[in-house]
Amino acid sequence: MHQAVPKTDAPTDVLDRFASATPELARLRALRPELIELEQRAYEVLFPVRTGPGPATGSGPATGPGPATGPGPATGLGLATGSGSATGPGPATGSGPATGSGPVTGPGPATSPGSATGPGSATGRGPAAGPGLATGSGSATGSGSATGSGSATGSGLATGSGPATGPGPATSPGPATGPGSATGPGLATGSGPATSARTVPGTVTDTGVSVAERAAAALAVAVEHRRAPAVGHYRALLDTATGETATADRIIARAPLDGDTATAATAAKATAATTTATGAATPGRIAAAVAHARLLTHTPARGGLDALRAAGFTDPQIVTVSQTVAFVNHQMQLAAGLALLATGASGTGTDPGAPSTTVAGGPRYTTDVLTWRPAIRPLAPGELGEEHRAALAGKARVDTPYFRTLGHDLGILAVRTAIDLAAFTAEGGLPRAERELAATAVSLYNGCVYCASVHARLTARLHGDPAPVRRFLAYGSTAVLGRRWKLITRLATGLAPVPATAAEADVEALRELGLTELALVDLVHCAAFFGWANRLMLSLGSVEGEDQEHEGRQATE
Repeated sequence: MHQAVPKTDAPTDVLDRFASATPELARLRALRPELIELEQRAYEVLFPVRTGPGPATGSGPATGPGPATGPGPATGLGLATGSGSATGPGPATGSGPATGSGPVTGPGPATSPGSATGPGSATGRGPAAGPGLATGSGSATGSGSATGSGSATGSGLATGSGPATGPGPATSPGPATGPGSATGPGLATGSGPATSARTVPGTVTDTGVSVAERAAAALAVAVEHRRAPAVGHYRALLDTATGETATADRIIARAPLDGDTATAATAAKATAATTTATGAATPGRIAAAVAHARLLTHTPARGGLDALRAAGFTDPQIVTVSQTVAFVNHQMQLAAGLALLATGASGTGTDPGAPSTTVAGGPRYTTDVLTWRPAIRPLAPGELGEEHRAALAGKARVDTPYFRTLGHDLGILAVRTAIDLAAFTAEGGLPRAERELAATAVSLYNGCVYCASVHARLTARLHGDPAPVRRFLAYGSTAVLGRRWKLITRLATGLAPVPATAAEADVEALRELGLTELALVDLVHCAAFFGWANRLMLSLGSVEGEDQEHEGRQATE
């Protein structure tokens, strides 16, 4: 049974900060805590970075029968691994401290009365390996997560040259610290399996896209959504990754990144100093990632891959960049929606008195079964292993071209799958047919013909009457749907633009119809998820025949 998120004014994760944390927001987040955990995990998988140099600590010291100590600084470019397994209420890891040339050992458990927040816990007999994020201001916990309130920054996936080992369990309700310093851009993981009663999926997949490239793309998306807390956050990641501020300045000003000799020279110098095993972030690659982010943010149906290919991005790297851009768009729309429910304002600066956003249907939208053809080489069926099947748990088919394309970045695929299933199949709240209706509305707005066909069919099947669904596909917002469906599609559609235009009146009208807070939270999560799903489908391929994306969902209320 989920425990409610404590009411607090202190941000607990990036989504909380982006949505302007309030006690009311904490109450809404507590209605679907699994989804909030998964959202944080998705962020950690796509931005696996940490601060350095400096001591690897949480927000307070680790005390107890045996302190956790490290004999020296953690440095190096290899992956820090341990042989033990991570077990507990949720697997723990993250982009946290890198171990150094000597093993990290402690004769007993590290405990502390400090607080912990986030998606997983670090417990077990060996190193913590799983989804928690170890940050400068965060905490390593047993009952909570390996995350904290500060953001993690750095230049890449990191690593120490020695193994991370410990003879006793690392369990604590508060942060664990050691006197050795941790430096470098590293990701600490354990080589043993992560097992738990409640598993948060996803491990970082290093496809060679640098932190600078990811952060630059994310910053460009945040700027277009006018979400100031997110702009500040992703700017800090980018400044740390590049070692300079000019690139972020130009992205925020929407100034060209190519063709400016001074900026290019500065960025090239910083890149040379921060290049890691995750790939070389050249000014040209950063500019291509930013251009792709802007195109996919504003006109996803026109998203192309030529600029990324010309800049040297490989097929797996293109998947990672597209996942990053699509996820951050989803993140911005989710923050806007949750803020709107909590405070009556989305925080995007749009005019709440402006007319509601509408969608246009048309003859190209259909409930027929379509085929999606990838624009890059998908993994061959023979390349799929058990890890791919695990990443797609809950899906009836794992060998479709779409999933084999996304399989190039297995870590984010696993978390994305979990978010998809949690948003659309969680018990209670908004009826399942209306969740699919929200997905259909956002797909119409973004021009995703394939997504609209899949989710219109699901809506019709779950609702039991295909007639109103066909009218919606044909006529969009002008279709005769009934007041409840009209208002549901209006709120969902209002979250789709960049920035979001949904207003308090849209929410209040649904409350007057009797929608509960849980149903509204479900509506926001499902609509925002399709800011992610549509952009992947549109950027990585094109429509032509076979139901692939959400065929595996159970058609139950």
